[in-house]
Order: sequence, then C-alpha cells, then structure tokens
Amino acid sequence: MEYSHEKFWKNFETVFNAKLPVKEAWNKIIDYPESVKPKEYWSTIRQFNVEQEQLEIKDWMEQIVSNNPIPNATIALWIGITKLWDDETEKEFYAIYLQGSKKYDVRDTEWIQFPNYEPENNYGIIRILNQMDEIIKADKEDYAFLDWVLPVAYLALSIDEIIRTKLDKTIFLKARNKLFVTTGFDEGDFVNLTDIA
Repeated sequence: MEYSHEKFWKNFETVFNAKLPVKEAWNKIIDYPESVKPKEYWSTIRQFNVEQEQLEIKDWMEQIVSNNPIPNATIALWIGITKLWDDETEKEFYAIYLQGSKKYDVRDTEWIQFPNYEPENNYGIIRILNQMDEIIKADKEDYAFLDWVLPVAYLALSIDEIIRTKLDKTIFLKARNKLFVTTGFDEGDFVNLTDIA
C-alpha cells in the first residue's frame, strides 16, 4: 500500500482543526502513515519531546521580536521551513526562520516574496525535525513523501498551539491588533495558523 497525500492532508486538517495539545495532535498525525506502513521507527518518532521543543520555539519567536521590533506596516508573519548546509559536518539540516510582510493572502504564499521585516539572527534549529530526518532518511522508499509532509504538520501543530496558549502576544501586537501567521516550505505546502490577536 502507498501513502496518499490527500489522505494524509485530510487527517492533518482534522487534527489541526481540533486544536489539541501538541503531543496528542502529533500522535494522531503519526496514526495515518503508521496505519498504511507499520515500521519500527514510528514508535521512536512518537517519543519525541514535542512539548519541550515547543517551549524552545516560543522563546525563539519572542526573543527575535523583542530584539527586532516588528514594523508598524507589517500585517503577517511567515515562519519558513528550510534546509541549510553545514560546511563543518557536510550535511543538510532543518531550520526555521521568521520574517514579516505588509502583504498577505490566505490562498497562497506569494506575499512572502515581499518581506518588510527580516530580523537579524532570525534562524532557529529545530532539533526534532533533524532527528526525524535522520530516522526517515534511511527509508529510501518513503523518504521523499515523509520529508514533504511531516515537517509542515509538526511545525503547524506546534506553533499554532504556541500562539493560542503560550505566546506573549503583547510583544507582537505593540502597533497592531492582529498579525496573520503562516508556516510552511517556501515553495511547497503551507498552513495558515491562528492569528496573533
């Protein structure tokens, strides 16, 4: 049996819209690929300490904005997912970055090509994405699919809960009542998150 992007995404949307705590949500995300292809690594991926990393992502977001205030004209934040190259280890690794724009469109991410907020030191290393990448990379048959969908699902669930329940919104809303927030790959799947309001 093969994975279906449509079925994965439908499961993701159901879980995302339920607004569950990140650990419970992450386990429900893993349910679909594990049901299609039961593999030993799923139990390891379920054990990731997603709650601890969530606090680290929250601190990273707050520190960036505290050190680099968001311009008044900015109406949306993009938390991009990318892979960077480490010359020392000669390996790619996952990172996220934060930028903002005075443009926004709920239907696509073309607006991220026009940032008006590009803070210094705006990259963060996401340990769990890199651990997961090392695990699933060995699965040559399914790596491309899993590497496409799991990072977006993980970050959307984690950051959405941060915005809803943990974030110090006053740092972000000094000159505005609301910020739109989207996460995803620069040229790929993306998820519109709960607004910071």
